[in-house]
Amino acid sequence: MGSGPLARSVLASLLGLSLAGLPAAGFAQSTQENTSAGKRWEEEFSFWQKASSGNDLTQYERYLKQYPTGTFASMARLRIAELQAAAKTKDAQAATDDAAAKANAEDTAAAEKAKAAEEARKAEDARKADEARKAAEAEKAKADEAARKAAEAKKAADEAARLKAEAEAKKAEEEAAARKLAEEKAAAAEKAKAEAAAAEKARAEEAARLKAEAEKKEAAARKLAEEQAAEAERLKAQAQAAADKAKAEEAARLKAEADRRKAEEAAAAEKARAEQEATARREAEAKRLEAEKAAAAEKARIEQEAAAARKLADEKAAEVERLKAEAAKAAADAEAKAAEAARLAKEAEKRAQEAAAARKQAEGGAAAANAGKAEAAGGQNGDIAARKVEDARREEETFQKAVLDGSEKAFRDYIAAYPNGRFLADARERLAALSKAKRPETDTATMDTERKAVEQPVVDPREAYMDRSLRAQAQRWLSALGYNTYGADGVFGPRTRAAISAWQGASGYRASGYLTRQQYRVLREAAQYAEARQTRQRRYQRQREYDVLEGPVDGYYDGPYYRDDGYYNRRGGVVIIPGY
Repeated sequence: MGSGPLARSVLASLLGLSLAGLPAAGFAQSTQENTSAGKRWEEEFSFWQKASSGNDLTQYERYLKQYPTGTFASMARLRIAELQAAAKTKDAQAATDDAAAKANAEDTAAAEKAKAAEEARKAEDARKADEARKAAEAEKAKADEAARKAAEAKKAADEAARLKAEAEAKKAEEEAAARKLAEEKAAAAEKAKAEAAAAEKARAEEAARLKAEAEKKEAAARKLAEEQAAEAERLKAQAQAAADKAKAEEAARLKAEADRRKAEEAAAAEKARAEQEATARREAEAKRLEAEKAAAAEKARIEQEAAAARKLADEKAAEVERLKAEAAKAAADAEAKAAEAARLAKEAEKRAQEAAAARKQAEGGAAAANAGKAEAAGGQNGDIAARKVEDARREEETFQKAVLDGSEKAFRDYIAAYPNGRFLADARERLAALSKAKRPETDTATMDTERKAVEQPVVDPREAYMDRSLRAQAQRWLSALGYNTYGADGVFGPRTRAAISAWQGASGYRASGYLTRQQYRVLREAAQYAEARQTRQRRYQRQREYDVLEGPVDGYYDGPYYRDDGYYNRRGGVVIIPGY
């Protein structure tokens, strides 16, 4: 753009020289042509001003089309190249930063190339102008006079045109420089805008990705929370069901325990009443015996029974206290148990009162017996009768111990101690039955020797207190009560578990198949009572002296009463059957 004024000056000089070099003979025609050339020049100059006042590419192209060899043709071509380069640069910058840089480089290279070409063309024009000038100077020498006037006439117009052209060129150069600076600033702004848009797009994509990941994590956490909540609800329902089941079982167990204790206490009270009646009978019997020591022995027995009654009452009172504590604990666990515990506590207090009344009655009966025994003192055969009574008591105790032990050794020891005892036949029968039952067990044990040698029983925590001998004894007791375990080897198999469950269900316990300590004691008491009852039944059936009554008759017990197991020895009395 800086070479524009120079080019225009050179062109104006060439035009002037061409005008000055015309032959003198054609001066008039030359003057007319100069006038037409000046008019064309003014039209061309006016058109160029209009085209160069803006950045419209079509105006420059129209100028070149109308004046392909005009004064400002080179400037128009250069301007067209610059506008095309600027358009290409703008399009490339709008695409990408790399493309913009490449387009800028290409545009710059194109501009430099165009500029170099223009400079080369200008140099060529200058060279041609110089040659033309020299030729014109040669021709000028021939027509100085004619040209001088025309030159003087044209000089003012040329000078004005030159000055105007220079001003226009300078203005165009300044405008071009300003436009270029504005275009560069606009390109920089576009580039910055594109970079900002790309950064914003990257940030938006990153934010969208993070948001999607956060939503995915939130959905996973929500799903996990829902699954955990469902699992918690399920566990809570299971725990509630287990708690309800345990409460129901505990309530059933407490009710059964209370009913059983109530029955025992009623039997104890009835026994105390029967003991009072027996005391009266023993008073009359003591008068007939006329034996001081026999009366003393009878007194000692009655005192022992009274002490046993007192001990039973104390045990019942302690049991009442324990039941009170259990009821208080159950009341703290659930309100539903509180009412039941209060009811049990009241019943226990009532039973304690009844037991205390029974103990007082027993003590009163013992005092009355002491008075009767004092009246019977002085008999001459007391020592002999007392010794017989004591021997009979010891023999009966030995036999009862053998029955409770249930082993062959215990019955053999009884036979050795009492070869002519009252229970000799019963002991031999039991011994034969044990020997007969032992043979199939021995055969079974022989068949399973290898299995039992390596198989150890699985011990449940509820039965950790039991060793093998206690387990075998429990099996014998279950079989004696009618729950056959098919052997007593001390190993609780499926048959033994089934027998335990059947006994538990019949006794008011939950049928778990495992014996707790308390259930083991209850089983022992039941088996002992069953054994004693069978012994009495066999003895009385042989002797045919008494009838055994299995319960109260019209509210009273009647029949023989032995000393230690509830029956009197050969002298009549009442029947006391525990559990009724």
